[in-house]
Amino acid sequence: MHAGRLEHLPYQGESPSDRFAYERYREEIKRGKTLLQLMAVQKEVTSEIRQSWSARSFTPVQTPQGIFDDVVCNISYHFNKHGAKYGSVVIMTQAAQQYFKQNRHLAVLSCGILKLPDGLFEQDGRIITFP
Repeated sequence: MHAGRLEHLPYQGESPSDRFAYERYREEIKRGKTLLQLMAVQKEVTSEIRQSWSARSFTPVQTPQGIFDDVVCNISYHFNKHGAKYGSVVIMTQAAQQYFKQNRHLAVLSCGILKLPDGLFEQDGRIITFP
C-alpha cells in the first residue's frame, strides 16, 4: 500500500491563535490534506473508483483518525485543487474516464505516462491527474 513511507499531518488540532499552526493548516487545505477533506473523499471512494486512480507520487497520511492511503490522498488533492466543479469524486472520475476513452489516440507517451492536454494517465488508463 505505501511501501514504508508515511506522511504525518502537522496540524493536530492546535488553537487557531497559534499562528504557525494556522499557516500550516492553510497549506494543508491547498494540498487537499485536511482531515475533513480526506474523510469526505474517503467516504466517496468505492472499489471501482480506487481501481480507476493511480497513487503515483502520493504517500499515505497519518491523522488523529487513522491513516488515509496514497490513492485517497491523490484523489483528495486533485478533487480539492480543480475537481470540485464536478460536484463529486464519482462524477469527476467518470469525466476523466470518458475523456481518456475519447482522446487516448492523442496521448503522448513520456516516461511511462500518457500525457493528454487535460490529464495524465497510466498506460492502463488509471487516472494520475485530471483537471
